[in-house]
Amino acid sequence: MNNREFGYFGEAAAAEYLIKKGYKIAERNYYATGGEIDVVAYNDKTLAFCEVKTRYNGSSLRFGRPAAAVDHRKQNAVSAAAKQYLFDHPTKLAPRIDVIEIIVSTHEDINGKLWYFIDEINHIENAVMTSRSTRFGTKDKRYI
Repeated sequence: MNNREFGYFGEAAAAEYLIKKGYKIAERNYYATGGEIDVVAYNDKTLAFCEVKTRYNGSSLRFGRPAAAVDHRKQNAVSAAAKQYLFDHPTKLAPRIDVIEIIVSTHEDINGKLWYFIDEINHIENAVMTSRSTRFGTKDKRYI
């Protein structure tokens, strides 16, 4: 599994997790100028823009938790994409930006086939607070 496929695996796991929590999936891999959102999900009150970070359990965690990879540059890109999404899809739901960490382990069976197992899913709600320059809404009506 290459890195792109591994990322899609994590995004699918995150979408399934959100569905089990009562969310509906509005979009997967929403692209906008300046950024991309892995999963856009909503429930009756909230519109969640989710950045999904998937890592292998073990040696890759020595560099920190997956959420640590959502640096300032990535936060700005997700914020910009979320702002564009709200412009294209007006809503009364309260928007927020979340990070979902997916920790995966592998196991090779006796036939040499590699199996992937999800060890942990950590959903960090409101993980990204937007800066003043990228707030959603107008001066008089801020969403975040």
